This record gives sequence, C-alpha cells and structure tokens, in this order.
Amino acid sequence: MTVQSHPPNLIFEEVFDPEVIRFTLHVNSEAWKGVLTNDEYVDRELVLGSSDICTKYTSGSEYAKRFPESHNLLGIKYFVLKDTSLPSTDKMSQIVSRCETLNRLGSCITPNSKGKIEPSLTICIGGVFTPIEYRGKGYAKIMIEKLNSYYDDIYDKASSITHELSRTLVRNMVINLYSEVGEYYSKMGYVSKHVPIHDIPGLDTLNEEYCKTATVTPTAGRMFEYDDYTDMIDLQSKQFKNSLVRLAKDNPEGFTFTVDADIDIFKWFEDRDIFIFSKLLEKKKSPFTVDDLRYGYAITDGEYKDAHIIWHHSWNGNELIITKIYIPEDRQQNADDIAKILFGEAIKEAKKFGLTKLEFWDEEIPANKFPELFTVLENMSKHESKTFLSNGSLSAVRPPHGIHPELVRWDNNTKFCWF
Repeated sequence: MTVQSHPPNLIFEEVFDPEVIRFTLHVNSEAWKGVLTNDEYVDRELVLGSSDICTKYTSGSEYAKRFPESHNLLGIKYFVLKDTSLPSTDKMSQIVSRCETLNRLGSCITPNSKGKIEPSLTICIGGVFTPIEYRGKGYAKIMIEKLNSYYDDIYDKASSITHELSRTLVRNMVINLYSEVGEYYSKMGYVSKHVPIHDIPGLDTLNEEYCKTATVTPTAGRMFEYDDYTDMIDLQSKQFKNSLVRLAKDNPEGFTFTVDADIDIFKWFEDRDIFIFSKLLEKKKSPFTVDDLRYGYAITDGEYKDAHIIWHHSWNGNELIITKIYIPEDRQQNADDIAKILFGEAIKEAKKFGLTKLEFWDEEIPANKFPELFTVLENMSKHESKTFLSNGSLSAVRPPHGIHPELVRWDNNTKFCWF
C-alpha cells in the first residue's frame, strides 16, 4: 500500500484512557445524538462499546484459544489524531479528530485458499469526527490515511506470527466503512459498494395487499427475546458459508468475504434499542416497557419451519429496520410466501410501538428473490412506498492487499453488519 507523508506534528494514537474515550464521544455527540442528550449519547456509546461483540475476545475466550497470537486485534478500538502544534493544557487539548473500528470475525475465500473458507479479520471504521473548529484543515483525511498505515503495518508483520490460523486471520484482513459524506473516502482508497434502501411508510397497505395473501398459515411461531435465538444464528452461519462458496466460484481470482453470523451483532442493535427506548420512557408515558420489546420472529412448524426475521427499532428514524431475513435453502422458491408471514409480524411490532415505517436494504431482500413483494411496492402510492433510494450509509471497502477493486465481493453487505 502507498505510504503517505504527513507533517511531524500530527500524531495518530490508539486510545485506552476511559476519560479520553468519553471526551471524544462527547465531541461527536452533536452529530449523532438524535433524540438523546449529549450525555445520554455518550453513555449509550459506552454501553455499546462494552457489549459482547466489542469485548468478548479477551484471554481465556474461545477466540484466544482459536487465534492465540491475533485475538487481541478483534473488538472495539478507539483512535485519535493529535496536532502537537496546538497548546497542551490537558490530555485532550490537542485532539483534532477521532474514529473507532469494530473488528469482527469474518470468513473469506481468496485466490490462495483454493476454494477453502478461511477466517478474515473484518475491520469496520465508524465514528469519524472532526470538531467544527478544526474542520477544513484535512485532519480527517490524514487520520484515515494513518489508520490505513496502522493496519497495513499489522498486516506486514503477519509473517512473524507463528500460529498458522492466527497468521491467516491477519493475512485475510479487509477494511470497510459506511460513509455519510458520499465518496469522500475514495481519496483514501475506499471503493463504494452502494446498496439501495427501501422505505415503506404504508404499513396497512403492505399488510393487506401482501402479507394477508400468504397461501400458508403456520400454526406455531415464536418471537425473539434478547438472546434466545442462537439456534437461528447457527442456520444463518451455514447459509452464509454456502453463499460464500457460490460467489467465490464466479470470482476465483478475487477476494470474497462476509462478516460472520453472530448473535452478538444482533444484540448490539438490541442494546441500542433498549438504551434509547429506556430514555424515551423517562420523558413520556408509554403502556410498554423495555421488557415488551421483541427482536424478531421464527416460524416453528410446517413446511416453512425455521424461516425467520430479525429487526431493529430505529427510534431516531421512527422505523423498524429489517436486519436479517432467513429463508431455508430448500424453500427459496417460496420466498415471497414466507416473507408475507414474516413481514406481517414485523408490521405488528412496528405498530405496537408507534413506528411508522419499515426499512430494509436491497441486498437483504432483493427484487429478484421477492418479485411479488416488489410488485406490490411498485403499485403502492409514492407516499406509501419509496423503493431503491440512495443509501445515506454508503458502503465502501478498501481492497485487500494485491486484489483489484473489481474482484472484491462483499456478501451480506446489509444493515446486518453496519457499524
């Protein structure tokens, strides 16, 4: 990768000090606090940063046993850029930009793996922020370039790792992000992989014209509580692997990857749901408590058994976002009929909490797999159905070492792995 030259007064550091982390979160609260106060936003981010998907990779964990020399690279990481030419009055006074990365376990097939699935260190950049008084000086660009160099250095040192699987994890490093500033990150080597979104405010119409036309009515199903659906995640994992193999066959010279299915990813969304809803309850009356929240639904009997849907309550957007839909491999031809049942449950959850629309990403629920759904959406009025919208979180990936951008295939590039 290209080595960038930067002024010596600009210092890039990983941050471990809780006081500094809290300060940087407070700085960016103005941009992303939504319905929360600044302090509530900071508290929420600290809750998310202590969730299992961010912290479960410590010594003694299953990850430490599987990757003894690289498990420390997984989890949440905080970074700052300092300008040492500024006055130094305390440990925060020279911070001019900040970001974080959530490093999760993924899977990939590469030109060197000969069709075999290998572990991948999937790094997602988030929380990039420069305070207003420091904008226009190129600090954020320099910070991301230095972040790239930081991880390049880790990659370059992978050859010194003696444990084979630990080494493989690092050698299969891939970095991605979700840009809220368009193609800004292309200047730092990130290639956009835009996925359209679909917003459906017309819940009643969708329910009548789509959900209620299902030809099969299951006699049993279950709603998902906080962490009681690991059996469903196991099914997703198998499907992810099958999909990865299929995609790689059409991309033998490329890098095909996915973030692994993991219930802790969904729990991270649930922690967001719970935190914000609990704060909303402090400010206005509701007949419901956080214990009434449900996070998905599975069909538990009949020919559609194990089909399921998982969602996220986006209180800021007043919408229910579908993060994952699972259709069994042998029932793909019935995808629409199954989705009618699953969407019906999602609509019930949305209406229960006063959320006014559904949202889903196109790669999660594409038109070619759910033609009936999109026919209904196209026939709905424009104020009830808004399809193929530009995604305000623009997916982008930094191609792995030695891989041409056109040969990178990112499977499950959906809200599921957003950060």
